[in-house]
Amino acid sequence: MSAQVITEAEVALGHLELLTDELRSRGWRVEVAAPGDRWPCATVANPEMPAFNETVIAVLEQADRSWSFYYGWGERIAPCADVARTVALLGRVLSTRRDA
Repeated sequence: MSAQVITEAEVALGHLELLTDELRSRGWRVEVAAPGDRWPCATVANPEMPAFNETVIAVLEQADRSWSFYYGWGERIAPCADVARTVALLGRVLSTRRDA
């Protein structure tokens, strides 16, 4: 009998894929990369201005063993269980609107 071991990187990729599905359903551009020698990440771009983009990763929180999304620069976005909140916060960071 063989046992399949799911790595943390594979779990992280699964969380990114769920986020990607939600972002794409709202019109955002997303590219996911999962090279074997690096941690999986998603590059999220504003569809109105693709130069506005952010890298997102999923990280296992050591304190409680839950998963959270983080910006590429290391700031926590939201728990992976709250994809809607993550999408809303990414939208605010990548917004092209300017309030007068």
